[in-house]
Amino acid sequence: IGGVVMPVVWKRRYGAGKVFYSSLGHTADEFAVPEMALMVERGLLWAARG
Repeated sequence: IGGVVMPVVWKRRYGAGKVFYSSLGHTADEFAVPEMALMVERGLLWAARG
């Protein structure tokens, strides 16, 4: 679809909280990919920190 942007990973503040979303990782094997694991780790750490 020309010109359409569909992020597969994003983060945002929501009210007093934070949201980290990833549409990746449909199977557990995907989390064995170092880059994937690092991205998820960083996203979760960002969301968990005040």
